[in-house]
Amino acid sequence: MKEYDLTALRSFVAVVDSGSFYHAAMQLEASSAAISRRISALEASLGVKLLNRTTRQLDVTPAGQQFYQDVTAVLNALEQAEERLNCAQETYNGTVRLGAPLSFGMKKLAPLLPQFMQQYPHITLQLHMDDRVTDMVTEGLDLSLRIGQLADSTLVSRRIALLPRTFCAAPDYLARHGTPHTPEQLQQHALLRYSLLPARDEWNLPECSQATEYYTPLAVNNGDVLATAAVAGMGIAMLPEFMVEDALNSGSLVRLLEDAAPSPLPLSLVRPSRQFTPVRVTALMQFLQTALAPQAGK
Repeated sequence: MKEYDLTALRSFVAVVDSGSFYHAAMQLEASSAAISRRISALEASLGVKLLNRTTRQLDVTPAGQQFYQDVTAVLNALEQAEERLNCAQETYNGTVRLGAPLSFGMKKLAPLLPQFMQQYPHITLQLHMDDRVTDMVTEGLDLSLRIGQLADSTLVSRRIALLPRTFCAAPDYLARHGTPHTPEQLQQHALLRYSLLPARDEWNLPECSQATEYYTPLAVNNGDVLATAAVAGMGIAMLPEFMVEDALNSGSLVRLLEDAAPSPLPLSLVRPSRQFTPVRVTALMQFLQTALAPQAGK
């Protein structure tokens, strides 16, 4: 039986999972050239072509696909063996890569991290914050917090909380343009739009009898910028309350249409696979569920 370089095997799996040498190198904290050399050496040792590489495309050969499945099973078994040892020794160590939306990560997640790190001092946490829905495999994420309805996928999700939303505007804007008293009257106002959602999905309110076209002079892909624009009197925003709670408490923003509040947004924990979850990832999942569920919307 051949002796295999574990680093080369992990590199091969990372390339297949991410679809590129570049993303595999980012995930493994190596250079693309080093990843390429490892896989070339692995192919030479096996005497089999695992990948077909061109300047524009990377394809896994039939032999490479079979080898990938077998190697993945071996690496998973090794990881489970390590984790069982850790459990037996009651130790939690290793790296967990966590994704989160930018605003939520800054306002709600960041204050919790010191507590988790004190509780699990041997776990290294890498936090990736982005408002886009990123590909967890490509980014090498173990766990992700996501806000909103989840698209059907192979990901495994667990809803942990609901985030209340509110309509809000600055007193100055309302003094100039009037205060809407029904959802239909929003059609007469400037609405500030979150551009990562389709406008029709964001503002097509169930209280309205039919789909309505709205005037949306500003579209931004970040909720904090929308909140700032609302405070500046640029229009009406519909945002999760955690983004605007300080402005509401100070009077910089005013709640609107409280009897017709928009539906809350689900907050979910998402992981790439159900097959095996390392104890360090489980520890973070349990911590976040306990910490965020009672206070996520406050």
